[in-house]
Amino acid sequence: MRARRLPGPLAGVVIAVAVAAVTSCSAGSQEPAASSSSGADALVAAADPTLLPYNFLDDDGKTWKGLNVDLAAALSAKLGREVVFQSAGFDTIIPGLTSGRFDLALTGMFDTKERQKTVDFVDYLAAKNDFLTRVGYADIASMDDLCGVKVGIPSGALEADLLAEASTKCKTAGKPAVDVKEFADLDATVLALMSSRIDVAPNDSAANAYILSRNEGKVKTSGAYLNEGYFAAAFPKSSELTSQFETAFKEVIADGGYAKILADWGIPDRGLQAPIVNGSPF
Repeated sequence: MRARRLPGPLAGVVIAVAVAAVTSCSAGSQEPAASSSSGADALVAAADPTLLPYNFLDDDGKTWKGLNVDLAAALSAKLGREVVFQSAGFDTIIPGLTSGRFDLALTGMFDTKERQKTVDFVDYLAAKNDFLTRVGYADIASMDDLCGVKVGIPSGALEADLLAEASTKCKTAGKPAVDVKEFADLDATVLALMSSRIDVAPNDSAANAYILSRNEGKVKTSGAYLNEGYFAAAFPKSSELTSQFETAFKEVIADGGYAKILADWGIPDRGLQAPIVNGSPF
C-alpha cells in the first residue's frame, strides 16, 4: 500500500491556494548531489514526487515540498548530514535500495512484513483513513454506511477491494450495493465530489486534510477505516542508517519538531510516541 497519488501541479479545487514555501535541507533539483556509493556526506532519499502531501514538486518542477520534506530537514539537522531527494517511480524504489542506488526512501510507503524480507523500516507515522464528503452531507462512520451511496475513488486505489467487500455485505443484508465510480486520479475524484457526481470519497487522512485546507466550508471528513499499520522510512537490509534514523526520529519527537510538522500538515493525531523498527502488524 502507498499514499494516494495526486497529479502535480494540480488544477481546480484541490490547489485553489498555493502551498506555503517549505524550508528544507533538500536540494532544489530532482537529481542527487551525491550517490550512495560516492562516500560524500549527502544521503540520497528516493521519493515518488506525485504523493501529495507527503512528497511533491513545486510549480518550478524542481523544488521538493511536503510533510516528508519537512521531516527530512529536521532529521538532517540531527544527523549532521544533508538528505537530498531523488525522484523515483514508486515501484522502482525498493529495487533502488537493494542495488545501492538510494540510501533510503522517505515517501508514502507502508511497512509490511513482505517488504521486510528485502528492506528494513523505521516506522514514523500511524496510518489513518477517513471519508471526504460535501458540507451538509450525512457523516459516514464506516464502510457499512455506504450501501446505495455514490462513492468515488482513484483508479487502482486500495479502497476498491474494501468497497467490493462492503457491497457484498450490503447485498447480503438486502440493501443496494455501493455505487462505486473510478476516476483517473484523486484530483478528478475531488472534482466529481464537488460537482455532486459522487457523494463520498474515502481517502488517506493527510490528503483529505490537505484538500480541506484548500476548500474551507465546502467539504468535511468523518469516520474511519483501515486504521492500522505505519508509514515508514525504508533502508537497505542491515544498513547502519536504520539505527541512525531511529535515533534521529527519537530526537525530533523529543524536541517537539515532529509534532509541529504533523500539525502543520493537518494530521497531529497520527504521530507516534517513538519510532518503531519493522513494526508492521501485517
